Amino acid sequence: MLLNIASIRKCTESEGIGKRFAIWTQGCLKRCKNCCNPDMQNFIAKNIIDSDTIIKDIKLSKEKYNIEGVTLIGGEPILQSKGLSCIAKYCRENKLSVILFSGYTLEEIKEKEETFDGLHELLKYTDVLIDGEYIDELYDESRGFIGSSNQKVYFFTNFYNKDNFYKNRNYNSMDILINNNSISVNGWPFLID
Repeated sequence: MLLNIASIRKCTESEGIGKRFAIWTQGCLKRCKNCCNPDMQNFIAKNIIDSDTIIKDIKLSKEKYNIEGVTLIGGEPILQSKGLSCIAKYCRENKLSVILFSGYTLEEIKEKEETFDGLHELLKYTDVLIDGEYIDELYDESRGFIGSSNQKVYFFTNFYNKDNFYKNRNYNSMDILINNNSISVNGWPFLID
C-alpha cells in the first residue's frame, strides 16, 4: 500500500512517550491557524513510500534504537488510513505502541469510518488517539506534544495511561538532526528564538 509521506524520523523522543518512530503524512483538509506543519497541508506528492518499506524501517529502528512505538502525525493521518492501518497492525503484532494524532474529533472520525478505507482497522490498532483541531487561541504548553487544550486524549488499550502522559514528563524537548548540510527540527521548536 503506497503512502504519501512528508517526513519520517526513525527515532525521536519528542513525539510521544519514550523513543518513537514518527511518520508525518502529507495532506490535510483542516488548515488550522498557525499549524506547526503548514508545509504538510497541501495535497502534493512528497515521498511516495510503500507501507512494507516503512515497516522494514520500523523493525530496524526497534533493533537499533529500541523504540517502543510509532507516532502517526501530519498532515492528517486518517486521510491515508488504509496504508497506515497495515503499519499499525504490524506494531500491535510486535508489541510496539501506536499514537495517532488527528485534527478530527473522535466523533468525526467515527462518522468517517465508512468514508476512509482502512479507518476502522487503523483505530483498532491504535493505542492512543489525540484528537481535535489545533486551536491557536487555546495553545497549551502543559501537555507538551499536545498543542491546544481542546484536544482530547483517548486510551484505547492498556499500553499507556494518564500517568504516562502527564506525570514526570519533560515536554520541552526537541530533536535536531543534521544530515548532509541540512538541519531538521521536530518536537518543541518554539524553544528556538
